[in-house]
Amino acid sequence: MRARSIILTIAALIAFCNIATAQTIALGEKTPRFKNEKWLNGNRPTESDFTYIEFIHSASISCRRSAERIYAITSKLENVAFVLISHQKASEIDSWVTNFINEHAGVIIDDYNIRTSFGVKYAPYAVIIDSKRRAIWFGNPKLLTNEKLNELLTLK
Repeated sequence: MRARSIILTIAALIAFCNIATAQTIALGEKTPRFKNEKWLNGNRPTESDFTYIEFIHSASISCRRSAERIYAITSKLENVAFVLISHQKASEIDSWVTNFINEHAGVIIDDYNIRTSFGVKYAPYAVIIDSKRRAIWFGNPKLLTNEKLNELLTLK
């Protein structure tokens, strides 16, 4: 009986620790700074009121569809920077990603530092931040409707 209690206690502690470390960002709180980021083709988008950040893997059809859908909306808004973050080497990134390199959009090549600091466990995963780096939305971009995206990005 005592061994069972100890096992259950240990299991509960492990589960709590996993939950406690699973999320490193919170709505309204500052997100981690990008440190020593490497921009694909050296292109860093201009500063904006909002930044849409999406963690991707370029071989993923789901990541591609998500990026294309969100970019179709954000590219029409002057106050939004669009950033894709991939952990792949520049030489391994599929060519579609270069469609997102321009004045308002860029791609960061990350060796898991940014991904880890944001607590990202899967791709696609997105975070929308304001100009003060506060998270205003995060999660699976499939759950981000056009209406919600427009509502978030037109706030001032």
